Amino acid sequence: MTSNPAHGAHALVRGAQLLTRKELRPFIIMPLLINLVLFIALGVLMVSQFDDLGRYIGSLLSDTPVDTSDMSWWRAILATGADWAASVFQWLAWLIAIVVVLLFFFVYGYLFGIITNIIAAPFNGLLAEKVEELLTGHPPPPEALHSMVFRTLGRELRKLMYFIGWGIVIFVIALLTSWTVFIPAILGALWGAWCMAIQYVDYPLDNHQRSFTELKSVLLRKKFTTLGFGGSVMLAKMVPILNIFVMPAAVAGGTVLWVERIWTEGDPGKGPNGRNIPLDQPPAVETKQWPKGIEGPNDKK
Repeated sequence: MTSNPAHGAHALVRGAQLLTRKELRPFIIMPLLINLVLFIALGVLMVSQFDDLGRYIGSLLSDTPVDTSDMSWWRAILATGADWAASVFQWLAWLIAIVVVLLFFFVYGYLFGIITNIIAAPFNGLLAEKVEELLTGHPPPPEALHSMVFRTLGRELRKLMYFIGWGIVIFVIALLTSWTVFIPAILGALWGAWCMAIQYVDYPLDNHQRSFTELKSVLLRKKFTTLGFGGSVMLAKMVPILNIFVMPAAVAGGTVLWVERIWTEGDPGKGPNGRNIPLDQPPAVETKQWPKGIEGPNDKK
């Protein structure tokens, strides 16, 4: 089984392409409306913080010369030396400023994602169900709507506790290694990609009532593909306006990733139509007629 970050990114693109299918449109409207309302609310909140952010970055990059005219000779020497040292390490100030800006947009994207995922969880479950049926011809096992709503909301809270618990651990490690600058950045990127993959590949697995532990095991079978998908979703969520449309594309993409890249290549658990498969016998996935420009599940490169 190959594991390639490009496969994960391609799954997100495939998910976005599938949203053009008329069969899925009724299941996209509500998540998009929820995203739009929250985008406006969070956008107003984040814009209100731009002034403080701008002042902080400006203080980092300030190169105003030191006025030593009113200082004693020894204070003037110290001030001039400090000014020289600051100019030598100006590159570090630029690096810190860039990290601060990226962190600002990361927090914005992550906060936006958490809130929308909790509110839109039942709609996302229905969308994943329809995408699976479109890909394979087999819907997940039937379930009463009220049962699915309570189950998906409970699952969202389970994922949120996982994200917060391990997120605190990652934050502490990043804090202890903050002097390196790069280690926290790498840890944050990997953790963010992993969280996004868990968030959106979970919907099709949850539709088959597979446990959260199974979900993590399934994703670890294809680590690089998983991180490629999650990283692509994370980057897209950091872009204002684009992040309104990312959630339904990520739900569809997570379903594509599971059906076409994980389950069909050896996931031993329950898959489409409730079937179990052995590791050495991948299931046959039905080829469907796709519109021009959209690949089917057997058209993988």
